[in-house]
Amino acid sequence: MTGNETRARLWVDPWTMVGLVLLLLPLLTMAHELLGHALTCVASGHRPSELGAYYIECPGTDGWTARIVAMAGTGMDVLLAVLAYLAWCKVERPLPRLMLWMVFIVKGMVAAGYWMFSGATNLGDWGPDVGGGIGPLPLPWLWRVGLFVVGLYVYVRVVRLGIRMLIAMLGGGDQARRVQRWIALTLYVVAGVGALVVSLFNPLGLVITLMSAVASSFGGLAGLFNVAYSRRCDLPPRDFYIGRHYALIAAGVLVTLVFAATLGPTIYLH
Repeated sequence: MTGNETRARLWVDPWTMVGLVLLLLPLLTMAHELLGHALTCVASGHRPSELGAYYIECPGTDGWTARIVAMAGTGMDVLLAVLAYLAWCKVERPLPRLMLWMVFIVKGMVAAGYWMFSGATNLGDWGPDVGGGIGPLPLPWLWRVGLFVVGLYVYVRVVRLGIRMLIAMLGGGDQARRVQRWIALTLYVVAGVGALVVSLFNPLGLVITLMSAVASSFGGLAGLFNVAYSRRCDLPPRDFYIGRHYALIAAGVLVTLVFAATLGPTIYLH
């Protein structure tokens, strides 16, 4: 271990990291569903009939109105990712900086993942064909290829930028790599398991679990493995210390439980 590594105060408390994920992931999911799909449904002059943790129903929409409602969730993801990155560039304190990084990497990868998923399968919010999310459109196969290519390009860019942002926070060296790996893998595992458990309460069965919760968490966040095991950095480690925050851990557990208990089984609006 070098002298620089010895002097660097570099640590992220494991339980605080878990609490952060439990706090942010339900809020980010609700932003996609409620601020994206549901709010756009209301703005279009309609009323959602069902609000679930990973889906909403907006009856009465058709044509471009239905397409805009379908695309609004991903639009909210893109907006949050951009705003998080811009705020991250201005913030210096470790805890808010890590939170903003998590918002950027999750929303950026999920948005790009939606485009790739719909392009590959013609399912989900962006499927450009009969039965797809925004279809039917002319030349659906061309739209699908375009969606997949754009999604893949954006996904790779988000992962690479996320790695650079972490390096800017943590620096390099063995200690920084261990913290980087812990952050990325904790985010992936806790987000995926949390989404899976919450989705099991939905009344529509395994379709929503597999297409929304599992696809967007375990699938959409798979790029975190690239973040965790990215190549070595020759920079010295930086001071980046986040201790144990019991209030944040409690808030994360509470938000996840409320999210699972209310939106998990679905809220029916009559």
